[in-house]
Amino acid sequence: MTTHQWLMIAVMAAVVIFLRAFPFLLLSGTKRPPALLFYLGKVLTAAAIAMLVVYSLFGVLDHSRSGWSNLPPGLLAGSVTALLQYFFKNPLVSIIAGTAVYMLLIA
Repeated sequence: MTTHQWLMIAVMAAVVIFLRAFPFLLLSGTKRPPALLFYLGKVLTAAAIAMLVVYSLFGVLDHSRSGWSNLPPGLLAGSVTALLQYFFKNPLVSIIAGTAVYMLLIA
C-alpha cells in the first residue's frame, strides 16, 4: 500500500472515531439528555420504517422492468412481516421471515 492510501485510512478512522465520540463529548456534562433527543428517538424510528416500506413497495411496483408480477408476492411478504412484528415484536424474526416468504414466492 502507498503512503497516500495509509493516510486516507487514518483520516477515515479518525473521522469515524470522532463521530462516534461526539455525542458523548457534547452531552458529558449533563445528567439527563435533552427532551429533544427522546422525541427524535421516537419519531425517527417510525419515519425510518415508513421510508423503508415506501421504498420497498416502490421497488415492487416498478412495473417498467418486470410487469406487475412482483406485486402479489411483495404485498404478501410485507403483510407477513407486519403481522409477525405485531405479534412477536421481534424485528429479526419479522425481517427474516418476510424476506424468506418473498424469496420463496418469486422463485
